[in-house]
Amino acid sequence: MVLRRTVLVCIFSIILIITGCSSGNETEKIKPILYQETIGDLAYEIKLSKNQFELNDEIVVYTKITNQGKQVLTYVSGSTSCPSHAFINVIHQETNDSLAIKPYGPCTSDIAVSHLEPGQTVEDVSTYITQLDSKETSPLGTYDVQVALPPGSTTPWPSVETQIVLTDNH
Repeated sequence: MVLRRTVLVCIFSIILIITGCSSGNETEKIKPILYQETIGDLAYEIKLSKNQFELNDEIVVYTKITNQGKQVLTYVSGSTSCPSHAFINVIHQETNDSLAIKPYGPCTSDIAVSHLEPGQTVEDVSTYITQLDSKETSPLGTYDVQVALPPGSTTPWPSVETQIVLTDNH
């Protein structure tokens, strides 16, 4: 009976060690990153597929912004054909270089204005490439992912940020 328990405990321990070691590193690489913060009447949510990216990865940023106030918020939301409900900037902490957004479109050149009603949530998805706006390869290191409601007619909205790391792990 004691031998049977000992064997079961050993088998169970080996299974835990094997599954813990093999899935731990993979899980950390693909674990979604969720950042939430409320500033004033705006509740922000930033979701990333991971927090460490390699050169040539696409960095997809999912955002949600909720108006928790009592006033309607008005903002410029891009064009009618390519609306954008979040202003996102991915900036290298040391050089202040911004990553380039993945090209999409074609978009019209008109300017759309949107209204965020009390209790309403807007969602957006933007994809960035590990290339600077100047077409150079991005520097490695830590980047701030800054998110705000696009500017209104008179006041910029508060922004929130989280971080990602760009590495060259081959």
